[in-house]
Amino acid sequence: MRKFLTSVADVYAYDDSENLLFMAKTLLDSSIEVTLGSTPIRGGRGNQLQYMYYHTGEMNFTLTEAQWNLAFLAKTVGKSSTTGGNIYKEENVQVTRSSNTVTGSVAGLPIASGSTATVYGWFESDYRVAQGLAPYRGTFATSAFTVTVDASDTIASSDYICVRYYVLDSDATELVIPANMIPAVVKLVMETQLNSSDVSTNQIGTVQIIAPKVSLSGSFSISMTADGVSTTPLKGIALAAIDAAGSTPCSAVPYYARIVENITLANWYDDVVALAIQGGSIALANDGTTIPVLWALPSDPSKSVFQAPISGTNFTFAIEEDTSSALVSVSANAGLITADSTNTGTAWVSATITAKTSVTVTMEVIVT
Repeated sequence: MRKFLTSVADVYAYDDSENLLFMAKTLLDSSIEVTLGSTPIRGGRGNQLQYMYYHTGEMNFTLTEAQWNLAFLAKTVGKSSTTGGNIYKEENVQVTRSSNTVTGSVAGLPIASGSTATVYGWFESDYRVAQGLAPYRGTFATSAFTVTVDASDTIASSDYICVRYYVLDSDATELVIPANMIPAVVKLVMETQLNSSDVSTNQIGTVQIIAPKVSLSGSFSISMTADGVSTTPLKGIALAAIDAAGSTPCSAVPYYARIVENITLANWYDDVVALAIQGGSIALANDGTTIPVLWALPSDPSKSVFQAPISGTNFTFAIEEDTSSALVSVSANAGLITADSTNTGTAWVSATITAKTSVTVTMEVIVT
């Protein structure tokens, strides 16, 4: 079957506690670049190439979100956004004029925006704009605004002006970018669609790229143009991770990411041609129990042997031969083999893929 990875991915980021930090489903691009350095080993006459030593492997991620995504930026610089923030706000205010003094009140409670304790507000008038002059700057006493205007300015009592001032907005969301940035490390999951022209349904499944440790870059650019829409970028580099080794710590190998292809209508046993029992045979003491470990061999030589899932009704187990009456018993699907409490001897138990009965294996069970 011909398969094609199409369009962009949906992206999800999690922390160490599996909290979903952000997700992005309107990406413009989502790319992965894996690089590998090499050093030639040369020697002999003519400096012949003897060996290539490969090293310095890297896996880089580049994502661009079409939407404005503050969570993207927050994790890029290693911070979290907070509710509430100081912002500049504009408000229409009806004023009163007495001589050259204009006063009015705003609905909010202005605060100081600079290095001094004085609370300022600003506004433009038609006169100042026509004269090419800077906007007026007045002062606040709580919410009351006072400013001295030019004598020639035509602002009159009951007119409205647009006052700009600094205030705490409890409904805003704020991200503070620290001078000493330490980017976050996240688990990054990318999922995209897998299509094929050989089936009528078109989409045949998905592909997930799961990188357990990605250090975000700490750098981004926000580009704003008069005729464009600003996008939200994110870049990161995978760090080596190692899964919990369980009972085989010596075979644990660090890795950057796992790429999982999930064919929607595929079954794990579709291309399995043979089964094998781990250990070859099973030894049990009286009253002993075990569930065998089965390994499946695919027909595709590019695929590795894998551990078959003994769950649900994937397998059907049966006793094929028993040298002593009721020497062992076996559960039909779970594969739990139980030895008799007194008898000893050898029995043979079969394991068959329930949905593919042509693939079966028979295991020797020795009870001592």
